[in-house]
Amino acid sequence: MAAKPLPKRRASSQERIDRILDATASLLAQRSLGELSIYAIAAQADIPPSSVYHFFPQLADVLSALAQRVFNELDGVLSDAAEPFEPGSWVEVIERVEDRFQHYYQTHPDARELLLGAHELAGIRQADRQHDSLLGHSLRACLARYYQLPALPEDVDIFTLAMQAADKLLAIDHQQHGELTAPMRREATRMMVAYLGFYLPPVLPRSRSKEAGHGADCPAG
Repeated sequence: MAAKPLPKRRASSQERIDRILDATASLLAQRSLGELSIYAIAAQADIPPSSVYHFFPQLADVLSALAQRVFNELDGVLSDAAEPFEPGSWVEVIERVEDRFQHYYQTHPDARELLLGAHELAGIRQADRQHDSLLGHSLRACLARYYQLPALPEDVDIFTLAMQAADKLLAIDHQQHGELTAPMRREATRMMVAYLGFYLPPVLPRSRSKEAGHGADCPAG
């Protein structure tokens, strides 16, 4: 007697959400955000549109969830960039971190379109600015693990502003070329270093923790 086929396992809610977000990311790698729709996402995920609406009543909700996933991955990029190494100056730390961010954007076209694309989704823009602030704090902590920082302005966060300025150039590059080109990546890094150079002298004293031989992992936002 032939064995009965096992019943198909029902995907968990998180698995279906991940499937929807993966489908959205795949579509954003092929088209602009303005061409996206719930029905296109459902077709890409091979599920009924009602299943997408169950978790995400509006397209903006899907994009907000995808943005949060991108933010988490960017946190990991900063953390990984701080794996113990011996920089010759604070500039090398900044260049290393910015290079890792640029590489992430270059290899994740969905993140590029979502955060650097030409759209006016206020919720995404606001969430991005808030996350920039968290990354700025983490970048400052990262530098402080290696170097003793001088007194810095209290009315502005120079690290957040430096990253936002660099991202602005990358956004222009993406919107003009659909990718990040080597010249603009170089200029974005130079802009970041030049701005921070107004506040950080070329040579900073090493941090006491480094002199004592402690680790220098940078926390993620």
